[in-house]
Amino acid sequence: MSRDGEDLRVVAFGGGTGLPVLLRGLKDMVGDLVAVVTVADDGGSSGRLRQELGVAPPGDVRNCLVALAGRRRLAEVFSYRFEAGEELRDHAVGNIIIAALADMAGGFCEGVEQAARFLRAKGRVYPASTESLTLVVRCEDGTVVRGESVVREVDKRIDRVEVEPRDAPAPPPVIEAIEEADVVVLSPGSLFTSIIPSLLGGGVREALARFGGPVLYAANVMTQPGETSGFTASDHVRAISRHVGPVITDVLVHRGRIPAPVLDRYAAKGAFPVAVDREQLEREGVRVREADLLSESWEAGVRHDPGKLAREVCEAALVRL
Repeated sequence: MSRDGEDLRVVAFGGGTGLPVLLRGLKDMVGDLVAVVTVADDGGSSGRLRQELGVAPPGDVRNCLVALAGRRRLAEVFSYRFEAGEELRDHAVGNIIIAALADMAGGFCEGVEQAARFLRAKGRVYPASTESLTLVVRCEDGTVVRGESVVREVDKRIDRVEVEPRDAPAPPPVIEAIEEADVVVLSPGSLFTSIIPSLLGGGVREALARFGGPVLYAANVMTQPGETSGFTASDHVRAISRHVGPVITDVLVHRGRIPAPVLDRYAAKGAFPVAVDREQLEREGVRVREADLLSESWEAGVRHDPGKLAREVCEAALVRL
C-alpha cells in the first residue's frame, strides 16, 4: 500500500463542475489519477451533439480533460464557446473536437484518449459507460422522468435513478483502475444527475464491493433545489448506498463560515447548507472528517477550493491505508 501522497493511486467519480475541481487539485499531488465521468447529459452543447451525431455527450468529459491539461493554451481553445451563428452557437470547441476524434477513432473512449494526448493530460479520463446513458428518475410519488435535463423541473423528491440501457458496461480500464487503486473518491456535485450516474456503468458496483481500500465522499455543502431539497449529509450517503451498496467509508464535510450575503443569495433560490448529522453518519459506520474546504472567493458562490479539497482527500486516504 502507498504511504506517500505522491504515490497514491486515485479513482475519482462524478461530473458537472465538482469533479474538475477535485481533479485540478489532485493532478499534481498523486501518482496515478483516473476520472470516471457521467455520460447521461442530454442538454446544451453535449445534448445537441448526442442527438445529431449519436456520440456520447462530451461536455463533462471535456471539463475533466481541461482540468488535467498540461497544455493550458490548448485547454483554453477546448473551453471556448461560439457566440455567433446558428448551428455553432453555444457549442464548446472541445466538444466538437472530441466528437470528431471519436468518429475518426471508431469509439468514444478512443476519441477521449486521443484528446487527452493532445492536451497532455496528467491523468486518465473515462466515460462511465461505453455508450450514452439515458437517465430514468423515479420519484417517491411514483412519477417517472426520463432525461437528465428535466429532472430539476419536476421538483419532486427523488427515490431512485436508473440508466438505459441497463446492461451498458463500464470501460474495462475503469474496473481495472478500481482494482488497482489505493483510494476511490466521489466528488462533490449533483447527487442524482452527476455522482450516482457516474457509478452506474456495468461492473462498477461489483468492483466497489470487492474494493478493500477507503471510499471517500466529498459531501455537497449546499442542497440543490429540485434534487436534494432538505437532504442532510446522511441522506446523501444513503442515496448513494441504495444504488451501489454501502461502500462509503469516509465523508469529507466543510467546516467554516459562509458569508451571510452568500447564503441569502442561495436561500432566495431555495438552496440551504447541508446539515452534517454526524451521529447518524457514525451510526451507519461512516467516518466524518471536517475541514475548511471552500474557496474564499465568493463571487461565484459556494465552491470547493481545489487545493484544500485535494489535500484533505490525500490525508484522509493515507490515514485509512
